[in-house]
Amino acid sequence: MVFLLILWMIFIFVATCTEDVHALFGNGDISFTFTWTPDWDNLFQVYPLVDASIFELLGHFIMFFVLTCLLMTIFKDYRHVIVAAITYAIFTEILQAFFGRGADIYDVGANVIGIVVAVGVGCLMRVLFYEGRKKF
Repeated sequence: MVFLLILWMIFIFVATCTEDVHALFGNGDISFTFTWTPDWDNLFQVYPLVDASIFELLGHFIMFFVLTCLLMTIFKDYRHVIVAAITYAIFTEILQAFFGRGADIYDVGANVIGIVVAVGVGCLMRVLFYEGRKKF
């Protein structure tokens, strides 16, 4: 499971830091452009949510939902899962700015929502299946 987690983390890095995410998923094109002077303006820019790309927000949600599920198979303490997932979410968002993609507060929000939903589902599954078996 650790190997799968590492592969998924690499996938997240590629998906969030490739120059054009639409080219990645449309044609399989991966290209990186590193810059030493990233543009941090987008991270703190709040714009109407309707202007955000639903494709990218859904992608961030799914990527971090799956990451969190994989982490929950390794760490039993959900606090460790949450800290690890949020740390990686922030790390990739910061890295994204160095690879020509804008760091975006809405992306961070989608990441965190994916993490929270995955932990919620994990807690529910634990209560329904694991705790329910202990009673019998």
